[in-house]
Amino acid sequence: APSHRSAAVDRIRCNLRMARFYVESFVILALIATCCVSGDATVNGDLVLTKIDRTIDLTSHLVKVTTKLTVENSGTKAVDHFHFAVDSTHASHLAYIGASVAVEGGQDESGEEDTSSLVVTKEGSKALNEGLYRVKLTSSLSAAASVQVSVDTVFINLLEPYPSQIAQSEKQLVRYRGSHYVYSPYKVTKQSTTVKLASSNVIQYSKQLQPVSQNEGTVMYGPYDDVEANTKDDKMVVHYESNAPFLTIMRMERAIEVSHWGNIAVEETYHMRHTGASLKGPFSRYDYQRSPTASGTSSIRNFKSLLPASATDVYYRDEIGNISTSHMFPTDDSVELEITPRFPLFGGWQTEYYMGYNVPSYEYLYNSGSHYKLKMRIVDHVYDDQSIEDFKLIIILPEGATNVKFSAPFHVEESEQSLHFTYLDTVGRPFFTVRGKHLVEQHIQDFELDYDFQGIFLLQEPLLVVFAFYLLFTLVIIATRLDFSISTVSFSHI
Repeated sequence: APSHRSAAVDRIRCNLRMARFYVESFVILALIATCCVSGDATVNGDLVLTKIDRTIDLTSHLVKVTTKLTVENSGTKAVDHFHFAVDSTHASHLAYIGASVAVEGGQDESGEEDTSSLVVTKEGSKALNEGLYRVKLTSSLSAAASVQVSVDTVFINLLEPYPSQIAQSEKQLVRYRGSHYVYSPYKVTKQSTTVKLASSNVIQYSKQLQPVSQNEGTVMYGPYDDVEANTKDDKMVVHYESNAPFLTIMRMERAIEVSHWGNIAVEETYHMRHTGASLKGPFSRYDYQRSPTASGTSSIRNFKSLLPASATDVYYRDEIGNISTSHMFPTDDSVELEITPRFPLFGGWQTEYYMGYNVPSYEYLYNSGSHYKLKMRIVDHVYDDQSIEDFKLIIILPEGATNVKFSAPFHVEESEQSLHFTYLDTVGRPFFTVRGKHLVEQHIQDFELDYDFQGIFLLQEPLLVVFAFYLLFTLVIIATRLDFSISTVSFSHI
């Protein structure tokens, strides 16, 4: 009997342990699920978009979309942000997103309405399964109040050359696919879309969703009333002629070498490609030069780069050598460099070159004692409507720089600091690398690089030169005073 009782007690204890294990597992899974849900963005259902005016600019190889929203708070509590969604078909092509709000009673120097930038951060949304962005308002939006916000987005590689191959004498046709509605997590009371094209030659545009109209190089959709949240319509198609330069920088490397002797050297290396319709058939130089307006209208003959106004010693070269077809025009606020490649670029053709110049360090380098701050552009203006697929920034600081800290105005990938050796270096110069992808003109912004540098290191290279010459002269003096003859020859006087 005692053995039976002990066996029963053991079974009860085992069952209790199993029950405790299941309860603890359930609690852990519940906590994990709660964390996952909390990481998902929560959209405020009290917000309503009473009006949307969207403008899609297709005049270049980039798709620039400006969406003007009127956000109204129909709830009872104040809100300090709202969410902006990007369609899944376009999310992977997004290169830039920014938002601004008009400043009441403010005007800029050109007389246009002054705006204030808003903070935009990316958030995840499993429900939408799209790119969702949180836009922080400058002030809380109270109940029953509304605010007008403008959201700018730029997309790359979204236009499709159609047909994908054209002859030298043919025009380039491209096709854009999008949505008639603005994809939004909120209900939209009224919305309309204006599509600006590169020419008035419109081959075809979607007409199944009325109202829609065309006026030369502009197609207008809407207005559409009472569109529910998360409504998608991917049936917008616009097929039109565009001979805009489809020039894409596949790889770009920008090297900045800082010298505390008053100079900053900049060198940029480019690998460019014409990403428009590929050239079909042979290329005729005779036809191209005889009739430039009818032959190769979509080709790229030249483009203009803007350098700092203080840029000097500008050079433009490739693997063969100096390219003498470039022209430089100094202006008040910049130096215009007109670059003409060795050959025109047709669809699918590529070219590589590098360009460099010097600028004075006092315009970009600031210090307080031994602490220095370098403030320059991450990427500069290469050509109008530029698009950079893969970007690499290299910053070489003077030997002896320590405590290096980099700050960028947008997301970039920073690599570990290494050392770079050049003439008269002993321990090496700090070598800092930054990488980025899908950069456009809106990314022409300044970075800040802080570091410490003791002025005594400025004497290192002069002292090395002095010591080298001292050693050389000493060796020469010793060599001239030594007798290296094997035997001594004596002369007798007659």
